[in-house]
Amino acid sequence: MPRENCINVVFGKRGNLSGHLKGSLNNVTLVSSGSIVTNLDRINWEKYKKINFILNQFQPSVMLNDISSPNNYIDSSLKSTSIILDYIKQKKINVNKIIYTSSSSVYGNNELCSEDDVPSVVNLHASLKVANEQLIKSVCNDIGIDYTIARIFNMYGGDDNFSIISKIISSYWGVGILRLINDGESIRDFIHIDDVVSIYREILEVRGFPIINVSTGIGQSISSLLLFLMKNDININYKNVDMNEIRISISDNNMLLEIMKGYDFIKVDEYLLSKLKM
Repeated sequence: MPRENCINVVFGKRGNLSGHLKGSLNNVTLVSSGSIVTNLDRINWEKYKKINFILNQFQPSVMLNDISSPNNYIDSSLKSTSIILDYIKQKKINVNKIIYTSSSSVYGNNELCSEDDVPSVVNLHASLKVANEQLIKSVCNDIGIDYTIARIFNMYGGDDNFSIISKIISSYWGVGILRLINDGESIRDFIHIDDVVSIYREILEVRGFPIINVSTGIGQSISSLLLFLMKNDININYKNVDMNEIRISISDNNMLLEIMKGYDFIKVDEYLLSKLKM
């Protein structure tokens, strides 16, 4: 029986990004982080010429600050990665590529985050992302698997119910009042999920990029987005809250642009306008 060309195994079955990758990539198998080995044992690895693993599993975004069960937090955020890597080693899976979905949070406060910068973690979420990165790096280098750690900046769109962009939209349509932190002065690099999916498609086809910032390279404050909407006759009700947070996080995405030559990113202000002018 001739082998099929490729299988893309995506971990984190219920995640927003996983669902969109399922709709974009060919031959995707979604794997729940709660039953990794059982799901992987069902796959006939010998059927495929090319095997890609995309690791999206982590503590759900809406529960990043929920440490009511520290054991469950670690299981979903770090142990699941070790189970996947151990499975690859024990079963001697001939993996073509691993993409690990990391986060811009590993940079902390950084006006222009470069892949060469030393991580500067300020919370549990970021520290576990860094731990995952180091585990991926060590194991993949040890057994000779090409990998890319994709540090995604502020992703929005799709089935998102976590980002500040989704909360602006929900507030406008009457689902609560927007909680604006520190007058919306923090600056972020927003990237639409469709752009992330396009980037992942390209990353799967290249080698030798161990870390890539997944971003537009453009920083915008929440207050500037609200002002833009106001100028277009869209007013968002909000209440301000003073909290400690990362003040600025903008990506140096020159490495990404080596892969995505001439790519036209979705603009967050235009996206908001399209959603709120419906």
